[in-house]
Amino acid sequence: MSAPITSIGATSLPLAIERPGAKPASGGGFADTLLDAVSQARALEQNAATASNKFAEGDPSVGIHEVVIAAEEANVAVRFATTMKNKVLEAYRELMNTPV
Repeated sequence: MSAPITSIGATSLPLAIERPGAKPASGGGFADTLLDAVSQARALEQNAATASNKFAEGDPSVGIHEVVIAAEEANVAVRFATTMKNKVLEAYRELMNTPV
């Protein structure tokens, strides 16, 4: 982490925000980040569906709270991936509309 900003002219601003456990940037940029977000959302949706099915079948190892948590995690991941896609499209459109 970087030091807190104490004045307007501070030069210790972080250049990038890193997720805990994230691999270092290898130059992939938006494409890799978007693919990672989509694959993570897909995996969380599958986990939520599995937990839901187990609960519906009466599996005693799965509680309703676990099903709701898994479903909400999947929901957040899908919204995150959608927001990222929208931001990438917005940036692309802005670049295409920039006069040369």
